Amino acid sequence: MKMPLHKKLLFKLAGHKYDNMAKKKQQKYYFLFVESDGQQLEKISEIIESDKIEVSIDSIYELNDVNEALNKVKKGGSKGKTLIKI
Repeated sequence: MKMPLHKKLLFKLAGHKYDNMAKKKQQKYYFLFVESDGQQLEKISEIIESDKIEVSIDSIYELNDVNEALNKVKKGGSKGKTLIKI
């Protein structure tokens, strides 16, 4: 999918804040834009199946510790996702 220049510039401007936040924490993030297109969906499937996407998990909580998990997320500073195990 080719994105017009004006859209690229808008996304760059909108993402500047997040670029800086990620850089300060020595982290990376990526946006993935797709259309309802069979070729793109096939490519995404290939990427996921080849383990090229790395998920960052900070912590895992049991369901009965949900309030503790929510407080952690509220405080910020995680290095990945906070999961609740059900």
